[in-house]
Amino acid sequence: MSIDWTPLADLIERHDRFLVTTHVRPDGDALGSEVGMAGLLRQRGKDVRVVNVSPTPPRYNYLDEDRTLFEHFGKQVTPADLADREVLVILDLSAWNQLGDMADYVRGFAGPRVVIDHHVSEDDMRAMFFKDTTAEATGGLLVRAFHSLGAKITPEVANGLLTAIAMDTGWFRHSNTTPQTLRTVAELVEAGAEINRIYRLLFEQNTLGRLKLMGETLTSLRTEMGGRIAYATVTRDDLARTGAVPADTEDLVDFTVSMSGVELGLFFIELARGGVKVSIRARSGVDCAGLAARFGGGGHHAAAGATLNEPLDDCVALLLDAAREALEAIGTQTVKSAV
Repeated sequence: MSIDWTPLADLIERHDRFLVTTHVRPDGDALGSEVGMAGLLRQRGKDVRVVNVSPTPPRYNYLDEDRTLFEHFGKQVTPADLADREVLVILDLSAWNQLGDMADYVRGFAGPRVVIDHHVSEDDMRAMFFKDTTAEATGGLLVRAFHSLGAKITPEVANGLLTAIAMDTGWFRHSNTTPQTLRTVAELVEAGAEINRIYRLLFEQNTLGRLKLMGETLTSLRTEMGGRIAYATVTRDDLARTGAVPADTEDLVDFTVSMSGVELGLFFIELARGGVKVSIRARSGVDCAGLAARFGGGGHHAAAGATLNEPLDDCVALLLDAAREALEAIGTQTVKSAV
């Protein structure tokens, strides 16, 4: 899907002070895309602040080694501190509920809003959208923006955008990995992305707490419908007992769909401030975004999520009922690899 980046180029030309943000609990695509967007804007001589509603997960600290890029909304930064921002750039989301405590600030932002995203779900955010739901990652869209605007992909930007693409393709093993994806990755490596170092920092620097949490996740794994559904839970007590932090739950949903015969995986995380986050993954024809939308969430066809306010046991029961209904609707299918 082709995107006309001319309106973005015009917007950048007309303004000087930009604010860049992304969704709650930012992942590699979100943070890596922010690195890319900040680099693009600064090449144009713009004043850029990157402010997120959630703290940066420690595994991504290499994207901001001097701790000067990512700022924390509500902790380090207040709305009053951002009063001079002229343009708001929102990356890797198209839904209000993904902005968390920053949603009210965004709703009240008086200047132009830009959304760059690849998710299927979409709210009316009164923004200029640059979107391609067939893209493997928002980071991939940023590479296109660099090409269109004639910007230079520096080594720092290349590391960010490679992180974005690698994490949203499951390190190039999911079905959203295309020949163009690999050509883009080759371009980023040629521009200075340290692919071996990035892999080592992401996957070979686990804390003891995260490793223990992996064990807790596997222990809690359960199946339904003769093994067609698998689900696992992480409670606040699990985090405290293992010494893990909420960011350590990233990617653990993959355990649920790693078993032979599983068509739908559910992963429940009890949140510190209340409520439960559920991640949904499919290896069949189930529309994860549609399933998540029933609970106020969204995402992709084969990977989505939602946040519910009910107690954990109630959330598990609600999602399992909906998952059974979804699988019964499609009947028995051959499990396929998917994102």
